[in-house]
This record gives sequence, C-alpha cells and structure tokens, in this order.
Amino acid sequence: MKPNLYKFTLFFILISFLALPISAEPNEDMGERLVATKKFTYWIDRKSNTTVDSVISVGKFQPIDDEFVNFGFLKGTLWLRLDPTDFPNPTKFPLLLVQAHNIDLVDLYHKDGNDSFIVSKSGHIQPMFQREFPHRNFVFRMGHQKETILIAIKSDISLQFSIVFTNQRNLQREDYVTQWVYGLFFGSLGIIILYNLAIAFFVRDKSYFYYIGYVLFFGLGQLSLLGFFGYFFVPNSYYWKRVGIPVFFSLCLFFFVLFTANFLKIKVRLPRTTRFYHLLGAFSLFNVCIALFGGIAESSIGVSWLSVIICLTLFGILIWGLKKRIRSFYYISIAFFLLLFTCMIYGLLKFGILPSNPFFEEMLFPIASLADITLFAFALADRIQLLRQEKDLALAQVTSLRRERKISRDILMQSLPKTNPDVKNLQIQIYIQPMKDVGGDFYEYHSPNPYELGIVLCDVSGHGIPASLISAMGKVAFTTQKDSISSPKQVLEGMNRVLYGNCSPQYVTASYLYLNSSTNVWRFGRAGHPSAFLQRASGEIIKVHPKGKIIGVFPEIQIDETTYPVLPKDRILLLSDGVLECFDPKGNMFGDTGLIEFLKTNRELPNHLFKGKLIQTLESFSNREIKDWEDDLTFIFLELV
Repeated sequence: MKPNLYKFTLFFILISFLALPISAEPNEDMGERLVATKKFTYWIDRKSNTTVDSVISVGKFQPIDDEFVNFGFLKGTLWLRLDPTDFPNPTKFPLLLVQAHNIDLVDLYHKDGNDSFIVSKSGHIQPMFQREFPHRNFVFRMGHQKETILIAIKSDISLQFSIVFTNQRNLQREDYVTQWVYGLFFGSLGIIILYNLAIAFFVRDKSYFYYIGYVLFFGLGQLSLLGFFGYFFVPNSYYWKRVGIPVFFSLCLFFFVLFTANFLKIKVRLPRTTRFYHLLGAFSLFNVCIALFGGIAESSIGVSWLSVIICLTLFGILIWGLKKRIRSFYYISIAFFLLLFTCMIYGLLKFGILPSNPFFEEMLFPIASLADITLFAFALADRIQLLRQEKDLALAQVTSLRRERKISRDILMQSLPKTNPDVKNLQIQIYIQPMKDVGGDFYEYHSPNPYELGIVLCDVSGHGIPASLISAMGKVAFTTQKDSISSPKQVLEGMNRVLYGNCSPQYVTASYLYLNSSTNVWRFGRAGHPSAFLQRASGEIIKVHPKGKIIGVFPEIQIDETTYPVLPKDRILLLSDGVLECFDPKGNMFGDTGLIEFLKTNRELPNHLFKGKLIQTLESFSNREIKDWEDDLTFIFLELV
C-alpha cells in the first residue's frame, strides 16, 4: 500500500469511528434504560470490617449527587443503599447494571423471607461464568427484592461507575452497538500494527518496532480498561483481570518513551534530557513489576503519575524541537498535544477532580488515542519518505564517487611509468595496487645510463582526485631533480621546495634509492616514509632508516642519506605503509616482524616469483584479497646479479 493510500485509509477509519457514536444513539427505546445512581445513598467503610447485618445501623449514608460518580483511588469498602420506595418497575427493568469495568468485588445483598441477607456475587474475584449474569460490566437480576438492597464495592483501581436499571433486550442492543464500535476501534489498531510490522521488517528501523509495541500494549490496556480482556480472554483469572490495566499501560508508556526518544533522536540532540527520559521508561518497567507482585493500587497510581511526568518532559522536548524547526517534530507535536490534552482530562477524571460521565470514561480516550496513533503513523510514513529521499541522494553521491574513483584511477595509472627500468646486472619487480577508493601511492624513476638508477616511491595523504593530482605534481617535482640523481638528500629536499605551498592541507612521504650497478654503490634517503630493507647474500637483513621529515609541509627539510656497498645476490626492498600495516582478523599487524620473517623464509626464492609470493602471504595473513584493502599496496624489489 502506498503511503498516501495508507493515510487516506486511516483517515477514513478515524472519521467513520468518530461518526458512529452519534449515529448509534438510541432514541425510541430510551425508556428501557433508567440511570438511577442518584437514587442510591453511600457510606465508606474505611477499614472494611463492618458486617452486612450492621451496615444499615452503623453506616452514615449520604446522598449521591452525580449520575456517574468518581471516588478515585478509594481505600476501604463502598456501601450503596437503595430503599424499596425507589425500586423501579421490576417488569420493565428486571436488570441492575453497575456500569464499570474494573472492580474487584461487587456484591448485591437483599433479604429473604427469613430476614437473612442473600448475596449475589460479581467483580473480578468472581469467575465470569459463575456470575449471576455474565457480562463485561456487572449485572444482577431484580424483581424479587422487597426490602432495602445493599451493594458492597471494593477496588484497588480508580473507582468510577454509574448504576442503571435496564432489561435484557436493551442490554443486548447496547452490547451490539458498543461491541461493533469497539470492534472497529480495535480492528483499526490491528491494521496499524500489521501494516507497520511489515514496514518494520522491510526498513529495519527501531522506531517502527517501538511504535508497534506502543500500539499493541495500548490496545491491550484499552481491552482491559473496557472489560473486554477479562470477558473474552481471561474470564476465570482474577489475577490477570486485576493486573491487566497497570501492566499493559505501564508497558505502553515504556514503548512510548523508546519510540519518541528514537524517532526524535533525543540521545544525539539532547543527551542530558535523554537520561532522565529513559529513566522514566525504566520506572515504567519497574511499575510493571509492582503490579505483577500484587501492588495493584500503587501501580495504578504510578501509571497516572508516570503519564503526567512523561508528558511534561516530552512537552519540553517538543517545544525545543519546534523552535529549532526540525521536521520530524511536527507530526509528533500535533499527536502529542492531542494526547496530552486527553491524558490531562483522563487523569483529572481518575483523581476525581473533574466529574465523570459515561462518554468521558469510555469514548473520549479511545477516540483521541486512535487519532493520536494515526498521527504517529503519519509521522512514520513521512519518515519513510525522508529515508527514500536520503537513499536517492546517497545513490547519487555513490555514483558521483564511483565516477571520481574512475577518474582518479585513470589519472594515477596513466601517470605511472609504462616500462620497468632496464639496468645491467639488476633485476627489478614493481607492484602497485591502488586501494578500492584510489589512494596516492606512486613511483617514478630516472636511468641516465645502463648502470645508474634513481627511483622514488611516494605516498600522498588522502585519497581520490586530490591525491591523484598531487601525485602528478610529485612526478613533476621529481623530474626537476634529475641532475641530482646520485644524491637522495638533494632529490628529496628539492622535491619539498617545489611542492611546499602547493599541496596543503595534504602532504607527501617519500623514499629515494640511487643504485650504481657498475660501482656497486647504493644510497638511500627517506622523507617520513617506511624504512628500506637490505638483505645480503648471506641472509643478513639490515633495516635502513635514515632521518627525514615529510614533504610539502615545511619550507625547508633536512634529509639524511645512507650509503651501502652492495654485491651480487644482495636484495633491496622499498615499500609503502600498506605492506607493514596489514592486519589479521584479530587485529595483529604484519609489521617489520612479519616482513623480516618473510624475507628470511624466502631468501632463496627466485626474483621473478618474489612479487607473487609476498602478495599471497599478505592475503593469507589478512584473510582478504588485496583488491579489498583500505590502503594502497606498493613495493619495489631489486636484486643484483
């Protein structure tokens, strides 16, 4: 489903749901339902130790002023009394309905012919199908009562209810309408969960999984709050009927914190606030534990307070984001302000500050929450659009980068010498493999006669086209030093004077070798480059490491040069740092130790096989092919014959 169609579908569902309660109002049958809450009087037994026989004589009953009463988190037992003079016509109203969903105990007492009380039990403590009338609310049959009736109510959760006299036909009709309406509501939640679950597995974004958890536990909380969870799923479980509301809504708050924190990237934008915000999420989980271990009242109060604190914290975060004009904050802000308004009203209802009524208790929060969840879904859909745009931009950048790599590789490879030096009594193996992103290794040589060779090996910092261009400049700088071929010091210092000021902020490291196969003289100098290695015919290995600063950074540099006599069968190895800085899967570096061991082991290896053997050894050590390395790999191997 395309995002626009998805949005339209959710919008249509929401509008339809909002319209249903209005169109479903019964008009012609209102006479079959009599709200009689105010006909009762009440008394609160704070210690819950008064027997039913003495309630009428001991209790100080007071009138009830509202048709839908709110006692908040009540400690003790609430006793209700209805005198015979206020009994409705039992033929027209044979059922008494206590319209509430989360009461632990609802017992109706009436006297029999022997002046003893008979009790009809209901509430969570009573299994659903052992009640006189199984229903998600609490229903009792009337008609045989002749004297004052008493109703005892106890609840660990906030207590709001109304008392209605009705009949079975009207009750069934109301159940049909409410179940149809709530079926649409929970069906909408189910569609949202399934749709976003599919997207979550496709885009692998944590925000979607957190959002799904938020919607799922919100839906389960609403099922518990409205009595459907106890009626359909756990009809005989007193435990789960009691813990459902605080557990599910606490988990809902936990996932809400994770969702908003991840979606708004609070950890990056407001790290200090994130700690406190995540702490609230941790308290939500702790609140779950309190409920599971029996602290129903405490956990229910905790849900209310956590909702308020989380809302206030997120309110400050959203105000900050709106001031910064961050796009991802817009949808969340609209949804949040709707949620905040609803939660504030709901909290005031629960604490008894605002007078309750059936519409506020049952319809306000579900409708507002569905709109809120839908807006969150819009925010995620907008996130997909942003991710798609970012993906297109990234693909364009990758294409541009690949084009740049090709240009860089072409510049570098075209600038390298087309042939190897041809010097008498000298065998040469040269290998250069630019990294996959194209680096800055290059070499150049000058051989004025069949016996002399000057060869420079350089490494330019950085990668891509800039490194390739500086490589080309380095080759030009070397060309200007051909008259000084026999002096590594003069060549490298001269190259520095040419490149200084022309390659900032990058720089060049270099090593230079001069070899005369007639006089058997080898000179070596380096400018911040790795050492050279001289391996004698006897097998002795000398690491040659004269001092020298990098090229292109300082106006003048001082280069030391080292001179060694060489004889037939002596070998010389120049290399870039890519050889030494080869790492195995455990993070161990090949380094000087690995290279010296390789030279010792392969002392008798023919010159023409050296290049392939070293490459094979490095690939085996790193467990990767050379073409996948992150750095250039260059080495020059010379052997006198």
